[in-house]
Amino acid sequence: MQPRLRWAVRGALPAAAMVLGLSLAVPAAAAPQRQPAILHIGQIDRQDVPTQAGCENDTLVEPDIAVSPFNPSIAVAVAHDCRFDNGGAVDISYAWTHDGGATWHHAPLPDLTRAVGGVWARASDAVVAFGADGSVYISALVFDLACPGGVTVSRSTDGGETFAPPVIVHKSTSCAYSDDKDWMLVDAQPDSPFYGRIYLFWTPFISNSNGVVTGSPQAVRWSDDDGAHWSSTSYVTGLTAATQDSQPMVQPDGSITDVYQYFPNQSAVIGSLRARTSRDGGATWSNSVVVTPSFGGGATGVRCCLPGATADFATGELYAAWIANDADETVDVARSADGVHWSAPVAVTPTGSHIQHVNLAVGAYNGDVFVSYGNRNMNNASGRYVQQELSSSYNAGVSFGAPLPLGPLSDLKYAAVAGGEFPGDYIGISVTDSVIGTAWCLSSTPPNPNDAYHQTMYAAILRP
Repeated sequence: MQPRLRWAVRGALPAAAMVLGLSLAVPAAAAPQRQPAILHIGQIDRQDVPTQAGCENDTLVEPDIAVSPFNPSIAVAVAHDCRFDNGGAVDISYAWTHDGGATWHHAPLPDLTRAVGGVWARASDAVVAFGADGSVYISALVFDLACPGGVTVSRSTDGGETFAPPVIVHKSTSCAYSDDKDWMLVDAQPDSPFYGRIYLFWTPFISNSNGVVTGSPQAVRWSDDDGAHWSSTSYVTGLTAATQDSQPMVQPDGSITDVYQYFPNQSAVIGSLRARTSRDGGATWSNSVVVTPSFGGGATGVRCCLPGATADFATGELYAAWIANDADETVDVARSADGVHWSAPVAVTPTGSHIQHVNLAVGAYNGDVFVSYGNRNMNNASGRYVQQELSSSYNAGVSFGAPLPLGPLSDLKYAAVAGGEFPGDYIGISVTDSVIGTAWCLSSTPPNPNDAYHQTMYAAILRP
């Protein structure tokens, strides 16, 4: 669905800063210049479905990726397939590798939209995760142009090669309850009382009889039987809250911390990043704490740049990342041991007013933290090109080394368009004990010079 996202003009903090509501970014300290080793990098997917009237031909948008925690040779990535500028796509495309990224295959997600044998007009906002048993799950929004809409999950039991028909996690038959921005989490912590549980978060926009939005809370359902059946809806926030973009993380004891965007009202564009924690499997949630009082909206003229968050499976440490709301627009990371107390932010990227950033994703394992993002130099062709980069910390996010460039430049001239050039609202990263996988959408000169767009999905597989 067309996300009604607010583009913000964008721990335990020191006590004085917390009282004053300040976010004190700590410059990245000098760190050892160790770098991950690139194993494979390149295009992994392009449009699978036939182009429909109104969709932007030859576009993949908004990628996510998951690397199997059980087999480092297996990874799965997803993206919108032929994006409409007014919301959604013809279908979802997925790509998979079973040889550690040396070769990739891709296909449209079956039985989801009418283009591939399903019942829905469009699909959007795909994310992917591995279950505790090695199954692969893809979540996506689905909708018709005049309601209804819903949130779905498709399951693969062969490492992402094929997927069963989707299960409806939530369906809304009313335009007064409009589903948006889903995110998926699997509890794979062996000591958790909820081991194996699949959580599906999303943002419903709730309207009154006059069509005025009165709330956009964070909602969650869960499944304890591999996605076949789902709980009723619980709410992370109040129903009248103005929020967006759940980024849930599971801790070793099964507690879930959800980092999300919070706005003072439905019309506000400047908001804070907050966190709430559930100790009972998502049924009830704590009061919110502030991760950062303000965050930025990212690159000028580009629709992009949601904050991200991740849990370190090995240590239990939590990390949140965002683009700073300041003149330097650094990518910042804060960390927490419990979801309640958050550190002051550390600047991942160097300062420099001529540099903007396009999207980010953060992943961590055993104290190693990795942030993937696009670097846009406004002094080069007025910011037309974006270089994907990866910054690494080998001291639990205390400091980050020099960035590692990934792949060729992306040319925004040929990007999808939806409220600005549109590589997507987010990108993906997945980190295990032996593999880093990151995915992003890259635009370049179309093979047919008469075409307006050419945006494909790229991925890098690296050794930490």
